[in-house]
Amino acid sequence: MKKKGVAHARTALLEAASAVPVRLAHPEGLHLVLVGCGGTGSWLAPAVVRLARAWSEDLGWSVAVTFVDPDVVEARNTFRQNFCAAEVGLPKAEALAIRYSAAWGVPITVRPTPFKSDVLRGPSYHTTHILLGCVDNGAARQSLHDALDGLSYYGTSRVWWIDSGNTRAGGQVLVGSALARRDLRHAFTIPGLCTALPSPGWQRPELLETTPEEAAGDDLDCAVLAIQNSQSLTVNQIMAAHMADVLNRLVSGELRSYAHHVNLNAGVVSSRFITPESIARLTRSRVASISRPIPVR
Repeated sequence: MKKKGVAHARTALLEAASAVPVRLAHPEGLHLVLVGCGGTGSWLAPAVVRLARAWSEDLGWSVAVTFVDPDVVEARNTFRQNFCAAEVGLPKAEALAIRYSAAWGVPITVRPTPFKSDVLRGPSYHTTHILLGCVDNGAARQSLHDALDGLSYYGTSRVWWIDSGNTRAGGQVLVGSALARRDLRHAFTIPGLCTALPSPGWQRPELLETTPEEAAGDDLDCAVLAIQNSQSLTVNQIMAAHMADVLNRLVSGELRSYAHHVNLNAGVVSSRFITPESIARLTRSRVASISRPIPVR
């Protein structure tokens, strides 16, 4: 067992050293879509708006922001989520949009409804959409997964999905854009860069499945489930911070890992790094099949 652990650590170090960053198709035109404004999403919201303002002001990019959530603020949300008593009764997406639009001077589109892919119709074809999934059920994640289908620009993904999920004292942040092997054919065509990654739903198919609570029709939101599972009062804030870092690195061209796992009990954060070999293993592909030249038109 000890030898196996040493070998695993050596492999991880080698992959970290050879990891390549992601290149977005059109970083000058961004659409940040926060889906789920509850446990993690409410803490992520200020970082999303702050980054949007920074990229708009410092880099001159066009950055649109949309908040999506069908739920309203309840009194029980104010302990674990980023809301106060004065916001009880307001739609969660609206409460956060009012607060952070005023704080940063950034227009925010509010959709107090379940996520639908029609939100990706704008602002323009040359926009890169980044879905920030902070949802708590398989059906909602499935809708995000399905929204990735077929949207690419000369082999470079136009829609990316960063997904966060958490347990009692930890969680994961996954990032990806591709649904099938055909979407990865040109992922490593450009030397030293990656232009597509497996969807979070491809990396972890169980995230798209219906849980026993959902199947029973209990209609329990993340606040109730958190209480039942004795969830840490700080885990959502910690996961939101990791998610914001992944978003910043993705847009800045510095993201070299596609999966991040947090264990608060052990005080450990582990990552899986972006190399042709690691993605080929994950997707059961050949390295050559994800490094094909882009056809000349």
